[in-house]
Amino acid sequence: MRHDYDLPPDWAAMTDEEKSRWMTQERCRRQTRHQQTPVAAALEAESERVERKLSARGYAPVKKQR
Repeated sequence: MRHDYDLPPDWAAMTDEEKSRWMTQERCRRQTRHQQTPVAAALEAESERVERKLSARGYAPVKKQR
């Protein structure tokens, strides 16, 4: 299955219901980001904060950033 989602590390251990819920939430987050709302700005800020924390801990993403 090809997609551009960054799946959580425990994806293989998740049940079908958990996977479905995660995918639905991820699609909602992506749609919100494209709507230029205050929630989109908050999500973007949170995403950047998490990326900075991971970078400070030495994490390097496997996928190329677009």
